[in-house]
Amino acid sequence: MKIARCSDGGDAFWASIDVDARTAAPLLADFAAWAAQLTADPGSAVDLGPARPLAALRLLAPLEPGSTVVAAGATYPKHVAGLGLTMPKAPSAFLKTPATVIGPDDPIRYPAITTQLDYEAEIVVVVGAPVGADPESSILGYTIGNDVSARDQQFSGGVTGMDMFSAKAIDGTSPLGPWIVTRDELGDGHPDLAIELTVDGEVRQQDRTGSMVWGAPELVAYIDARTRLHAGDVVFTGTCAGVGHEDGRYLEPGQRVEITIEGIGSLANVVGPRESS
Repeated sequence: MKIARCSDGGDAFWASIDVDARTAAPLLADFAAWAAQLTADPGSAVDLGPARPLAALRLLAPLEPGSTVVAAGATYPKHVAGLGLTMPKAPSAFLKTPATVIGPDDPIRYPAITTQLDYEAEIVVVVGAPVGADPESSILGYTIGNDVSARDQQFSGGVTGMDMFSAKAIDGTSPLGPWIVTRDELGDGHPDLAIELTVDGEVRQQDRTGSMVWGAPELVAYIDARTRLHAGDVVFTGTCAGVGHEDGRYLEPGQRVEITIEGIGSLANVVGPRESS
């Protein structure tokens, strides 16, 4: 099932998306109820309202208000090598704020604090239930994310040598969407899916999510052992090689960035004008 957060100009609502019919059928239960059901029994029937034309709706970021946004890093060895870093021996992660998240087609903010705005194509885990002994059973599904980063801020120093807050927690810079695909559609275990990012149609990143050293269940377990995950929380899982920092081709205002992940869909956004200080 594909589940999107939608708006018709009024209150936002969650809906089951029929891509072929181009319709959205609202989920009638509240988020906690249907998320728990579909996490425990993926593919089960849920109560839906009358289908509505998708063209009449705006797709929002598939993030339930109040949810936690976490990002894991350094999960693809080629990306780590491309940044001139050493592959860590264990996972690592950091918190982002919900204000960083934007939806499909929303402009990517270009803040005045950076001249090196960079892209990061990522598969994103959506948690649907508390994490137990089997982390995979807590996963509702997956969506697409772009962990846009201010590289000059990231490598500016700071207490740990990297300023991840200034690089990764900038309001209005992290696209998410277009919908959640429940895990039953992608198979058991960590998904092995083709992932690609283009800038104005030029392929910049291309890999498979199976190249990750630590898969989704391992990352969920690692994060939950430190910060408890709950229904609606999302986990960016790291990016593959090909980011702008590797060759100096950073994002420019007006460029269109599109990420496609096999079995999920595509997420496209345009970079907004660079803000003045």
